[in-house]
Amino acid sequence: MIKNLAIIALAALTTLTGCGDKSSQDGSKSKNSNVKKIAVVPKAYDVDFWKVVHGGAAKAAVENKNYEVVWQPPSVNGDSSSQKSTLETLTASGYDAIAVAPIDASELVKTVASAKKRGVKMLVWDSGLAKDDSIETFIATDNYQGGVLCGHALAKALGEKGTVIMLRYVEGSASTTKREQGFLDTIKKYEGITYKEINQRGGNDEATAKTASETILQSNKDSIDGIFCPNQTTTEGMLLALKQLKLNGKIKLVGFDFNSAIADAIKSGDLYGTAAQNPFRMGYLAVTKAIETLEGKTIDKRVDTGVTIVTKENIDSAEMKEILFPNYEKWISESDK
Repeated sequence: MIKNLAIIALAALTTLTGCGDKSSQDGSKSKNSNVKKIAVVPKAYDVDFWKVVHGGAAKAAVENKNYEVVWQPPSVNGDSSSQKSTLETLTASGYDAIAVAPIDASELVKTVASAKKRGVKMLVWDSGLAKDDSIETFIATDNYQGGVLCGHALAKALGEKGTVIMLRYVEGSASTTKREQGFLDTIKKYEGITYKEINQRGGNDEATAKTASETILQSNKDSIDGIFCPNQTTTEGMLLALKQLKLNGKIKLVGFDFNSAIADAIKSGDLYGTAAQNPFRMGYLAVTKAIETLEGKTIDKRVDTGVTIVTKENIDSAEMKEILFPNYEKWISESDK
């Protein structure tokens, strides 16, 4: 069974409560002391990407009912200090394994090391840590390669000539930093393309990304031909700004991540393409690899979950549909029974 938990006591961070599950969810050790407990900690709770990851973790929980699996987002979306408190709470509450997607590559290093010293098996997924000597494995997209693919895609969209910019995500995010670097290293290899650094970040949500995008476009709309955005929220924010200024389709945009809004933008031509991860598989592996470590099995230190470019040409292919449209809600519902 996979449970949804929420930290509600700021003064006593070991207090957990249940959300949408019929069984006891007080965060204490299971009544059956032989049942191992696994927590999966994302960066946020209301972004489509994390919902799909949740579905993958739920599928693994359904298939492994002899383990107790919880899905525990930080109490504040995208907030690294909140995520740190979440890990400390889970560690103190007796979890046997924790799989976390770090919001900040540096801030969780000591927290993860401390959990390991207390006997918790620590796994990292989606984004890496600045030091990985305390973790069992790192489960993620090859984010640098994803950025490389995006660089080639934008160059193709532009016919290998023009001026391009990038709306960065937030400082400290290891996954998006690698995507940004992969994109930069690639796009600069094209002699006919000029990269213009604007040093602008989109922030944690679509609204702040839209505001940042509007500022960028108002200052640069007559001098740029292409844009790269390194995650879902920056891609969606830029799409909204381009539409508002009637620049959609005129300035070529390549993004990262996938949801229904991004799919519609690809089909309409507003978005040339996006790098699609496999978040369902990521969530599934976060749980199954945690189980393997608890069973004493040897696992690879690095597990690549895959990345591919989605464009109008391949979005409706059978292969893409399997990756892009998993029935994650079914598994979340199944796990709550």
